[in-house]
This record gives sequence, C-alpha cells and structure tokens, in this order.
Amino acid sequence: MPDYPIRNPAVVLVEDEPDILIILHRLMRDLTGGYDIVTVNSGAEALAQIALRPVPLVITDYNMPGMNGLQLTAAIKETSPDTRVVLITAYATPELEKRAREQRVDYYLPKPFPLDRLEQIVRDVLH
Repeated sequence: MPDYPIRNPAVVLVEDEPDILIILHRLMRDLTGGYDIVTVNSGAEALAQIALRPVPLVITDYNMPGMNGLQLTAAIKETSPDTRVVLITAYATPELEKRAREQRVDYYLPKPFPLDRLEQIVRDVLH
C-alpha cells in the first residue's frame, strides 16, 4: 500500500484568464463524470498535477506567462506520452498550427471555437 493518497484521474485545465477558466470548468464538470477537474494558471502547476495522478486530458491556452502551451505540451509528452493535449489559442496562424503538430498537440482549437467541438473532443478522449 503506498504511503500517499491515491488520487482520481483528472482533467487539467490550464488558463491564465480567470473568466475563461471558470467557463471551461463549468463545461468540463458536465462532461467528465468520474474525473476530477483541476484548474491551474501556469504550465508548471499543470506539470505538478500530472506528476501526482493519472491525467488523460489537458486543455491548455497557448499564450501564458512563463511557459506557453507548446512548451507545456512538449514537457507533458516527455513525462506522460499518453496524455492528450488540446491547445486553445487566440493567436492562430498556419505557422503555430504547424509547430503544434510538431510538438504532438493532439487537438488545435483557434478561438473562438464552437463549444460542441470541445465537448466532442472530451467525449472522444474520456469515453
């Protein structure tokens, strides 16, 4: 028996804008059933959560202070290659989309995006 608490698998939401984080949390709460929903506002916090528990899905913003979404994706894929990453960006360009594919981002969503697209991704990954 491990001497640390066993944690439920989690969906980690990474966003430095509090209002968007609240909207994403509400959406995920309705879609994720038995998963914990963990909200963080930096890449470093997201990596700390991944070290603590199984994380099948990370939804991250691209443009954040410290570590951007591509840097976070690269770090996630090194330590947890099965974790799926959704990159959301208001700075969508063909170059960024190409870089996202190179970093093994699983889903690339330019803002604004239809919420039903994100809902479908979550269902596909978690069910």
